[in-house]
Amino acid sequence: MRPSYCYAIILTLVLALSTLADPPQVTKIEAKRDRGFDYLDIYATGQIKVQGLLLEDTLVLEFPEATIAQNVELSKKPSRRIANITANNTQVIITLKNKIDYDIVNVFGYNKSVVEISDRLDRAEKIMLAWEEANLKQTSLALKPYELTPPASASQQPLWGKTIVLDPGHGGEDPGAAAQGGTFEKHLTLATAQHTAKLLQAAGATVYLTRNEDRRSSLKDIVNFTNKIKPDIFVSLHYNYSHKRDVSGIETYYYNNDSRSLAKVMHWMLLNGLARKDHGLRRAKFYVVNHSKVPAILLEPLYLSNAKEAQLAASPAFQQQIASNIVRGVKAYFRSKSR
Repeated sequence: MRPSYCYAIILTLVLALSTLADPPQVTKIEAKRDRGFDYLDIYATGQIKVQGLLLEDTLVLEFPEATIAQNVELSKKPSRRIANITANNTQVIITLKNKIDYDIVNVFGYNKSVVEISDRLDRAEKIMLAWEEANLKQTSLALKPYELTPPASASQQPLWGKTIVLDPGHGGEDPGAAAQGGTFEKHLTLATAQHTAKLLQAAGATVYLTRNEDRRSSLKDIVNFTNKIKPDIFVSLHYNYSHKRDVSGIETYYYNNDSRSLAKVMHWMLLNGLARKDHGLRRAKFYVVNHSKVPAILLEPLYLSNAKEAQLAASPAFQQQIASNIVRGVKAYFRSKSR
């Protein structure tokens, strides 16, 4: 075989291999509307996986194993829910007109993914607000906070010197939501908060649990205590509920602007660590996040009304997983503040 032929064959193989090694590119995003839903069809040069992050009035799409073509074709069709679609090198940013829910379907074998966008049903938020209204009218036991102080050996840990209030939702005569198996939210929030408190303590933080037993507390007392001791952050832990049994996923709430960065970091950490559906980072006027004078968030990591997620919530191993990711979120938040 002539050397020139060998060179040509080798060059062809090298070019072919380099082409195969290139990650797929997102080339087109087309908006459609059907049966009351908005759809985004995402086309690429190869198989892709789409991840979403819902940040109030913005839906951010990322592509972990793909890039976005510089000349990506973005739909300009008008939509009832979508105001605008833009893209940079790594993300597609969808500006929304109103509150939405969304689902992502990665269509294997067709180099395509579909984002289904529907109206947000705020039933869970309304349930929470109704519970708060009742709590504020009821007579509760005096607040009995429980303090965990870090050992001196934790002085080199990343959370040394930080003070954190953890609030396990419900308690006592207030059971919270009931899972399909009969487990009450009040027991799950306490167990998860206790796991979290121990991990935060080991990481160097001083931690206050607003309750460490089956005890109902007043939201006013919780907020007054928090504002009195002035912790670095406040985290309220709940589990969600919906009348629709198929609803699932993670929700993170905040209200004041100085709490948004904590909420965003925590929501992202829970999404990545728990591999559950994104149900959104949301701003709501819940009592504890509205009246606390420190960065304050309320977490809803699972839906007890969903059979699969109720089973996860009752699992000590998954409670520990939630706790571990909360601690990762806390560490990431303080790292971002020290830059």
